[in-house]
Amino acid sequence: MMKKPYLFFTAIFSLLLANNTSAEQNKLEVSGFGTLATATADTNKYQFRTDRSQAEFAKKDGFAFKPLSLIGVQLDYSVTSNLEFVGQFVYREQDEQNLDSITQMAFLRYDISPAWQVRAGRLAADIFHFSDTRDVSIAYPWVKVPTEVYGIVPARSFDGADISYTTPFSDFNLSIKGFWGSGESDFSSGAYSPITFNDLRSIGVEFVAFDWSVALKHTQTEAKNDNADSAFVSTSVAQLQPFWSGANAFADSLSLRGATIQYTSVYFNRFLGDWDLSGELSYIDSDSIALRPSFNGFLNLSYLYGAHTFYALYSFAEADPYYLSEEQPSFPINANTAELAIFVEEVASTLAHRQQSFSVGWRWDLRENLAFKAQVERTDIKARGTGLRARDGLVVDDEDGVAHTLFLALSFSF
Repeated sequence: MMKKPYLFFTAIFSLLLANNTSAEQNKLEVSGFGTLATATADTNKYQFRTDRSQAEFAKKDGFAFKPLSLIGVQLDYSVTSNLEFVGQFVYREQDEQNLDSITQMAFLRYDISPAWQVRAGRLAADIFHFSDTRDVSIAYPWVKVPTEVYGIVPARSFDGADISYTTPFSDFNLSIKGFWGSGESDFSSGAYSPITFNDLRSIGVEFVAFDWSVALKHTQTEAKNDNADSAFVSTSVAQLQPFWSGANAFADSLSLRGATIQYTSVYFNRFLGDWDLSGELSYIDSDSIALRPSFNGFLNLSYLYGAHTFYALYSFAEADPYYLSEEQPSFPINANTAELAIFVEEVASTLAHRQQSFSVGWRWDLRENLAFKAQVERTDIKARGTGLRARDGLVVDDEDGVAHTLFLALSFSF
């Protein structure tokens, strides 16, 4: 069943394209991209997954293809000289598979002037720098974008509209873009339990020159609902009101429903001959305990030698661990509430990731549209910060750990 009105538009538009005359077909461009990748880990305790929406993960003593392998097709259709339809459909491992979930983009783009552009429909989530090319592995040197930055926010697209303005200066180009819309993000790994984001507003400023670029993005939104775990714990805490006067207020603070969430990121890139230095820092915060302040980032150094790129990558996700006895000393912990107290800490810890990764890798451009990649990654994981990994049990029961993961990939475009 189609959930969005635009999906009906997409289906009708696709049928019209399929029945166009040959004279009209020169207005249609079909392209695509894909990744055939495998991953294997040296531990069964904290195994790799590319983001929080996945149940598939890298296996010890075996190879997992589903976490990173995907195929995408893009349609670009010129309606007029300044009006274009863009549709992008990506099939990958995720909890739910239907037309809605595989539609990465479906929008109309209108060029008001050489400087001004408007888009409306389903757009890539412009939260971080690689939001547009997150799944296009051939567009960057690594096998995958850094999990510590991009794995926390599995939402890849939102429904809405944006407007952008671009103007050249003597040494660089300046771009400013604003977006408004709504969408879903799946924070589950074993069952489909999406969170809906309303009134999502984003503003981005980017400076681009020949050998450097800097981009700043800020996004604010409101969560419409909780996932199942947060809703259960929040309701259970509220039932303590007869015994604890602060129960209702604390229950509200545990809920994501109605919480304001903010994302801020800064990206930079600098080319120095055959060397490329780049990095991104992001800060995530909300007024809910379920999504507490998190500081994330990566730093990459690449060296280009002919058809080969060698790189070293450091990435991290850091949030303070949550202990109920310290944060809420008045919470009535006894034999009857001990289990609930653990669940409160679990809700406060699930999105509070604490890990850092060191990677080295090699990219070999076999052709202009085909690249082989190999990457070895060491990840140090802290207790109560293991939510980015595929694991069993509660996050609050996890201890410090180390995981090594090997990635092999063929990235291509057509």
